[in-house]
Amino acid sequence: MDRWSNVLDEIHKAKNSTTINEGSVSCGSEECHILNIPEASLLFEIVSNTGGIVIDKWIRILGQHGDNLKGIKHYNSNEVYPEKTRGLFIVATDVVGGLFAINISRFDEGNNDIWYFAPDTLEWEPLEMQYNDFVSWALNGNVDDFYQSMRWENWRQECQSISFDDAFLIYPFLWAKECNLETASKKIVPMDEIISLNYDYMVKLYR
Repeated sequence: MDRWSNVLDEIHKAKNSTTINEGSVSCGSEECHILNIPEASLLFEIVSNTGGIVIDKWIRILGQHGDNLKGIKHYNSNEVYPEKTRGLFIVATDVVGGLFAINISRFDEGNNDIWYFAPDTLEWEPLEMQYNDFVSWALNGNVDDFYQSMRWENWRQECQSISFDDAFLIYPFLWAKECNLETASKKIVPMDEIISLNYDYMVKLYR
């Protein structure tokens, strides 16, 4: 059994629901080489074989680009995000604008670990796990507990209609004291828009 077959088997056995976006091996492998993703890695397997994986209708593990999929290269493009994610390598997003990234050189601690940009605090938080552990946690861990403060009663129904590269713009913003998730407005917008908005507010609030 090849490496991808083993990975696929683990995905199909996952505790949390999963949806795999189809990908082209040639296209994905090319993106991996452009991004210097090591061949003997889980990240390489996911990017070279899929257009990404949706977990629990909430977390989107990034794969290659494709029809209606921007892909991991887009999220790590210097042209798209020149300062917002400097020293980080984004590997996943979520439906409320959160980002999961490998710390390459942004933070002194947790090198090569996954950090999470929390939209309810506008801060990067260390998760003290590397990519393989992160994927395993997303597939089988207590995602409900992690997102307890960011989920509302009927989130599952509302997540049915959201695409891979979109997210909910919640207002009042998640980080605002006035935010009541049950009554807050939720508008589906491009993920890029939320990342830029969160970055602008992060600079204003924490500079």
